[in-house]
Amino acid sequence: MKLSTQLLLGVVGITLLSQLILGFIAYRIVAEADLDQSLNHLRDRTVEIRQAMVIPLATGEAPRRVLERSVHNLAPFVETAVLVGPAGIVAVAGPEQHRSHVERLADKALQALKENREQQGEITFEGDRFFWSTVPLDELSYRLLVFDRLGGSGDSLLATLHSRFLSSSIPILWFAVWTALLLASVISRKLDQKTAALRRQMTHDPLTALPNRASLYERISDAIDGPEDFDPRIALLSLEIDRFDEINETLGHDFGDQLLLEISARIAQTLDDNALLARPGDNRFSIMVEGADETAAIELANTIMQILHEPIRISHVELEATLDIGIALYPAHATDAAALMRHADIARHQARTRGHHLLCYDDSDSRDSIRHLRLGADLRKAIKEGQLLLHYQPKLSLACGCVTGLEALVRWEHPSLGLVPPDDFIGLAEQTGAIVPLTEWVIEEALYFLRQLHVRGAPLEVAVNISTQLLHDSRLKPYIKKMLRDTGIGGRYLGLEITESVLMHDVSRAQQELEALHDMGVRIAIDDFGTGFSSLAYLNRLPVDELKVDRSFVQSMAGNTSDQAIVQSIIELAHTLECTVVAEGVENEDSLKVLEKMGCDLIQGYHLSAPLPAAAMTEWLERRGAFGDPPCPLMEESAVKRQAQDGLGGRNS
Repeated sequence: MKLSTQLLLGVVGITLLSQLILGFIAYRIVAEADLDQSLNHLRDRTVEIRQAMVIPLATGEAPRRVLERSVHNLAPFVETAVLVGPAGIVAVAGPEQHRSHVERLADKALQALKENREQQGEITFEGDRFFWSTVPLDELSYRLLVFDRLGGSGDSLLATLHSRFLSSSIPILWFAVWTALLLASVISRKLDQKTAALRRQMTHDPLTALPNRASLYERISDAIDGPEDFDPRIALLSLEIDRFDEINETLGHDFGDQLLLEISARIAQTLDDNALLARPGDNRFSIMVEGADETAAIELANTIMQILHEPIRISHVELEATLDIGIALYPAHATDAAALMRHADIARHQARTRGHHLLCYDDSDSRDSIRHLRLGADLRKAIKEGQLLLHYQPKLSLACGCVTGLEALVRWEHPSLGLVPPDDFIGLAEQTGAIVPLTEWVIEEALYFLRQLHVRGAPLEVAVNISTQLLHDSRLKPYIKKMLRDTGIGGRYLGLEITESVLMHDVSRAQQELEALHDMGVRIAIDDFGTGFSSLAYLNRLPVDELKVDRSFVQSMAGNTSDQAIVQSIIELAHTLECTVVAEGVENEDSLKVLEKMGCDLIQGYHLSAPLPAAAMTEWLERRGAFGDPPCPLMEESAVKRQAQDGLGGRNS
């Protein structure tokens, strides 16, 4: 063979060999990059699934349903998602959820987590390769595991290349290698451009081009895991625009979008290079500041609120935007990105609800929020399972010294939280719609207890508090009529106490509802009178039998001439309107004597008795000699006056 031919073959052979080696190296680099990208993508999905599950799980929703819904909405193509509790697997979701290897696969991942302290990785199980990622669900004692199968596309590619190499001639393969490399270079460049565009779309807000929630989470995690020689402090500000929904509804979404762009531009002007502005969604922004303490974070928040005091002009409309801002600090308030973001949101929510506009995170707020969610989830079950109980506080006539009636006060004996006061769950009941079954339960329990007292010879009345929502509910009147019929109690022995602010919210409708109840014989009382700035004209129109002076005036009345004057005026007004007056919060003898001189009709408070359970109240009434006594003259006189008013067509006929 000629030397030139040998040299040519040598060059060709060396070229082919070098191209094969370079191709294999390139393949490995691409494959490893693809693995890293897939792991990062799986980690992002895991975090999003975890964030979507926290609140539904805290409110008592079934774990399996929460997991399946979150996976379906956020990561429908993952292989398997597993929710693990202290006792083992709680729920499984995904196309492979019924396969027997799920438990062993979870065990391998948890073992890898325990040994390597890594939150994600790759494991081999029964010949298959799987990605896995895990995150804890803080404060709920759960851990989320997400698996995705690793396909064998790389092995298939190598087999194809090997087959073509053996079946093709050296010149064709040599040409094909160069052509493939050229095409691969072009395709790789296009794919990189498309991947970069897709990643930006996934990690940035399309309106403002700011990083979104997922990108913010990644940046915070990177900062927390950064080099040890960097300042470890991080301040996270969570901002929300006030009345943004109202602006959208009034001026349109295009105006709202322009407002978001203007506000984001103004905020960006105040930030240094160590700060990142993000838009996690809707009318909210977040600012991550590295190396900042609480003082620096508060100073930045005040600066931002100051620049927004200048009116914003959009399409010939000027308005002033206000913000609610919550601040959370790493490592003072949180040890990971998810907790830091959650705590900043909690602080912002507290700032809005308390009207402060700016608050730093307080750990007690987080505990209260979780407790609030838990109580809301448990309330309906508490009504069904008999966890509620009634306490009764008596009312005493100052004219004759006899007990005239009781006020029913609901309490909740929670199986794990203990005695829950009404202020902690009445508002929840109104928000969740549980106020209807709750009030129906109170009315039923109170009337049946009253019937027991009547049978034993104590002709007392019982009063029940009614909320705004229930006063306008069409089910209230039929239910009261049914319960009066079932218990055999006359309507005059049932009183409904409505706060002054409830009546003033919608006087015309309240008048219709109260007149319908009054026609049934039910007594109507205005509770907390003196705190709602009622109009006397409205008061004269309403079928009111009783005014209850708010305890805030009564408790400090003995040493306060201003409060005495207010109480005296309320008593005179009530008597002018032929209403009975009840002074709440009577806690000492001095207040009692002042009320007697003023001509107050009834008193209620700890000086007489604290609220007591039914059995204890029965014993208290026995000691007072209430059984067998004739009806109180004051109550009989009040009933006669009301019958006369009804016969004449009402107070303002």
